[in-house]
Amino acid sequence: MPIKVKRHIKKARSPEVLEKKVILLECRLVNQANQIQRQKQKITKLRGDKKALVEEVRSHKWDHILTKSKLTKAKHKLEDAHKEISALKEALRIARLPKNSSNSSRPPSTDLFIQKRNRNYSLRAKTGRKPGGQPGHEGSTLEFCTDAPDHQIDHTLEKCIACGKDLSAITGERGPTHQVVDIAIPKRVLINHTIIKKHCSCGQCNEASFPEGARGPVNYGNRLRGLIANLSVRQYMPYKRTVEFMEDIFGIPMSEGTITNLLAQFEHSALKSYKHIHDQVLQSPVVGADETNARVNGNKNWFHTYQTPQYTFIGYHPSRGIQAQEAFYPGGLSNSILVTDCLAMQLSTPAAAHQVCHAHLARELKAFEEAHPEECWPAKMNDLFRKALDLKNYPYCNKKIQALEKKFKRLMKSDQSNAPGKIKAFWKRMNTHSDKLFTFLHFPEVPSDNNGSERAIRCIKVKQKVSGQFKTQKGAHQYAIIRSIIDTMIKQNKNVHEELARIASLTPD
Repeated sequence: MPIKVKRHIKKARSPEVLEKKVILLECRLVNQANQIQRQKQKITKLRGDKKALVEEVRSHKWDHILTKSKLTKAKHKLEDAHKEISALKEALRIARLPKNSSNSSRPPSTDLFIQKRNRNYSLRAKTGRKPGGQPGHEGSTLEFCTDAPDHQIDHTLEKCIACGKDLSAITGERGPTHQVVDIAIPKRVLINHTIIKKHCSCGQCNEASFPEGARGPVNYGNRLRGLIANLSVRQYMPYKRTVEFMEDIFGIPMSEGTITNLLAQFEHSALKSYKHIHDQVLQSPVVGADETNARVNGNKNWFHTYQTPQYTFIGYHPSRGIQAQEAFYPGGLSNSILVTDCLAMQLSTPAAAHQVCHAHLARELKAFEEAHPEECWPAKMNDLFRKALDLKNYPYCNKKIQALEKKFKRLMKSDQSNAPGKIKAFWKRMNTHSDKLFTFLHFPEVPSDNNGSERAIRCIKVKQKVSGQFKTQKGAHQYAIIRSIIDTMIKQNKNVHEELARIASLTPD
């Protein structure tokens, strides 16, 4: 037997030792298996933690993206807010500028309640004339009347102012005479209409009929109805004061309801004259148009005027827009040049040509100059319009008109789309209506402004200030009819009271 095998056999352990060693190895294997199991559980847990961390990181990344997006939006919103604040500051600055009749559409009456305006900014150019009546002006001085006086009163002294001697027996000589013009309180006139019956030999009883205006047992006369229309519409007297006036001056008692009935009667008699005015305006070569709002039973309604140098037509309508124009003049005024203040409804009215009011444009441009002194375009445009108005006052030829229109086109080529305030909108409007700006230079009878129409419609505002509002649409329509007739009479230099009495006597169609 080899020596190595022997040595190995010698070194062999006993079974007990080997069994212990096996048991020890098995314990080590169990421990290692447990460790491996714990490591696996730990790995599984770490994998779950890793997955949760990945999800958390992903969530944080998404929150970061959302926060960044919100921050960007907030930044844009802040920038917009800064821009809006700047715009509001600019609007507030412009709003705080003094507004008056020279730089806005406010009436001159409102200038009484603001600080004295700077005369250097007046739209009226200096004429060099002195204040007061001009040479050649016809005055209305009270002159001595040579007709026989209604009353003669002699003033004499009965005693001498030096010695006190009685002068009653001395015949005096007539000295200078001073005249007093006064009025007598008028009295009512009673006119009785009696029917006379005549019996013919044939047995027929012939009986006349009462005239128009005397159908009832007691009636109001034509002059009285005309006076009521004058006091209510022309003199702006409320019904209550009209009742007081009629009783105090004429001794005629009546109620406010009677005033309403008399105005309704006058309206029916005036319809023919009202239609005549409407037709004459339609046939006129030049017509001015304007509108204003008024309260009717608490609601905003509108009065429209279409006027010429000889006629004034005023119409009432609930609408300001094209519905009103179609109601008054269906199809427009195709034979007339229409002068307006640039209202869209008026500019869309069919007409032979249009003329935009230069007074309105000048006020807008003056407001631009005051609000934005750094901008030179409004001043240049205003200067151009003034030259056009000056050109109207002197003999001119077509070459001057063409030169003016070329200068206007050059000014309009200056882009104002980024101009501040309302200059941009004004520039666009001038581009749109450039053919309506200088019509008055091509037709001598066309005015450059719409002042005549504004004067014609101003009566509505005065009436509203006195009475507050119109209670019914019927009353508003009635006022428009009577006022149209009165203003037309004034333009034609007619006696308003006599003409109203004549219209009151007309029989309605």
